[in-house]
Amino acid sequence: MSYAGRVVRFRLRYGATDLEMPQGDFVVGRSSSCNLALDDALVSRRHAILRVSDGGVTVQDLGSRNGVQVNGKTIEGVVALSHLDRVTIGHQELVLLERTAPTAAQTLQIERCWACGTLNEPGRTRCAQCGAKLGQEHQTLAGGHLVLPHVAQELSADEDERTTTAPAITLLVPIAEKSLALGRFEEASRLVGPALDRMLESMARSSDPKALERGTSIALRLAEGPSAPRWITWIVEAHTAAKVLMSATVIDRLHELVRKSRYANPKPVRAYIEQLREANLSPAERFLLRRLEALERVVAA
Repeated sequence: MSYAGRVVRFRLRYGATDLEMPQGDFVVGRSSSCNLALDDALVSRRHAILRVSDGGVTVQDLGSRNGVQVNGKTIEGVVALSHLDRVTIGHQELVLLERTAPTAAQTLQIERCWACGTLNEPGRTRCAQCGAKLGQEHQTLAGGHLVLPHVAQELSADEDERTTTAPAITLLVPIAEKSLALGRFEEASRLVGPALDRMLESMARSSDPKALERGTSIALRLAEGPSAPRWITWIVEAHTAAKVLMSATVIDRLHELVRKSRYANPKPVRAYIEQLREANLSPAERFLLRRLEALERVVAA
């Protein structure tokens, strides 16, 4: 590739696309006038500027509302970038690639993490961003959509599952939400499902209210698709394992999803109700219990 007869030294990877960056200013923002326009509510109209020169590439926040991060840290002023540095703007991650940095053989070995999409240097066995084991096999469906058959991180004997499940959910949920926005429910389910299943297994040992909230939120979205029974069951079993009463919002949404999907597995709901009946509930909580009892009758009908 060349620009005005010159080989372009730097590229910016955004998703599956590599954008050439000739010398000069490269503006990123939500405006269509930017060099790279991002459709993201967290991105300002003119969010950041990358400057390319003989000396390298720098990035600067243009006074945006939500800032710019480089390798996970919010920047101030002008920051120099290196090969494979990750620039996060809103929900979007951009990766700087320098043509002359690695050898041709090394370039072929650079590997994108199957879990979070981060590019990793040659020789790494685990992702520098999320810790997932690199080298997992994947397959591609018709239409070119990537399917990740096993998202669960392999844990060594001294790793604590609680410290890896929550970060994995945090990283994977935004990716799954992009698939859901395009109606790719099965793709999203395969991406985030193993991490949710691992979370469910750990709930009985140690529940994390924030992780349960995040998991429930994405499971409710997944339950709008063809795998609704699996995710309705997950929501009920997760709250049972955590010994947490569902919120009114979650219960109301389950009423809608159960009717829409014709969910017909009353056992998890009954087990959850029996657990709650043994608890010392307040009047407001007993009202929610009655809503759950009504849900069980709908499922069992």
